[in-house]
Amino acid sequence: MFFNKKPFEAPKFDQEFFDEEWKLYIDCAEKSHPPFKSYLAQGAKLEDITSAETAIACEFSEDLKHLLSLHDGSNEYQVLPGWELYSCARIVDEWSVWENLYQTQFKPEKYRCNPNGTIKGDEWWRLKWIPFCGDGGGNHLCLDMDPPAGGTIGQIITMWHDADNRDVAAKSLTGYISMIAGDIDDGDLVWNEEWGGIHLPIEKG
Repeated sequence: MFFNKKPFEAPKFDQEFFDEEWKLYIDCAEKSHPPFKSYLAQGAKLEDITSAETAIACEFSEDLKHLLSLHDGSNEYQVLPGWELYSCARIVDEWSVWENLYQTQFKPEKYRCNPNGTIKGDEWWRLKWIPFCGDGGGNHLCLDMDPPAGGTIGQIITMWHDADNRDVAAKSLTGYISMIAGDIDDGDLVWNEEWGGIHLPIEKG
């Protein structure tokens, strides 16, 4: 029996497919909430993306670079389902908070997490988990650039500040965007004015 001893490389980035799925998501979000597109910031410059990668000593996946080149954050609105999209600068800020905790608490005290799926569990948070969005309460979706054997470089994982469970949300950011585009197109996601973002419909949440 064959066992993969290394993480799988990220799938080759298909920009055309990504753009189609992202456009579908935005178009559906605008139908639910006409001002939606105005909540997305203008795209980041290449030097801003490169500077962020340098600051955290980790290269972003191609699909995250592309998304940031389209929109450098979301002006505090939860434009992803329950999540605010971070700018390059905000990614660095949030990563730096976690890096400080990692050096002062997690690593010395050997904190571990409880992974569900192909995620390394020997640390609470890892230096190559890139928080690219958050809920305003210290929780994130992270780009996992350091998965174990059998995982996929660039997979999307959940990161909770007060719980140790970690789950794989999608095998790539492209896959995640495609998933939520399908959900919002099917009516399974809508704009919630009270919460200021895209969420499950009240009757389904």
